[in-house]
Amino acid sequence: MLRKPNETDAASLLQMRSNTVLQHLLMANPADVTDDNELAKTSNWIKRRMAHGWFKIIEDDALTVSGFAQIYDIHHKNRFGWLGLGLLPLARGKGLGVRALVEIERAARIDLKLRKLLLHVRSDNRTAIALYDRSGWRRVGVLYAHYDDGTTTYDVILFEKQLDVF
Repeated sequence: MLRKPNETDAASLLQMRSNTVLQHLLMANPADVTDDNELAKTSNWIKRRMAHGWFKIIEDDALTVSGFAQIYDIHHKNRFGWLGLGLLPLARGKGLGVRALVEIERAARIDLKLRKLLLHVRSDNRTAIALYDRSGWRRVGVLYAHYDDGTTTYDVILFEKQLDVF
């Protein structure tokens, strides 16, 4: 379900990076996808994610690329990191988010030795909010009028999850 990226993943993730609505939902401040270099840019984006944190590809049961997971801004002394999770639109509603979250939390706890994960979600992203609520994440605050997509300003909900450290 979670694996290291390979050379062929850029084409699948380009679908996410070229979907402006999805990018704004992920609070990514997307640039317009207008030139032939987008596949190379996506490949470089993956390499930057891998170089600056923990980055995995999410696959479904048929081994189809369904999204990505990342833990970034890892603070090793205080043992926490920020979670980013994105699924392709066709991959939603199939339980992949729940399954990926279980694996991400395990990897954060065991592989990265983290005590806590944090994340932020746009307040109108009801699907993601429901996922984190169901999965035992705790809402710890709201950043009011925090994300601007160019036409609308959105509040952002902060979540945290304490991880059992063995």
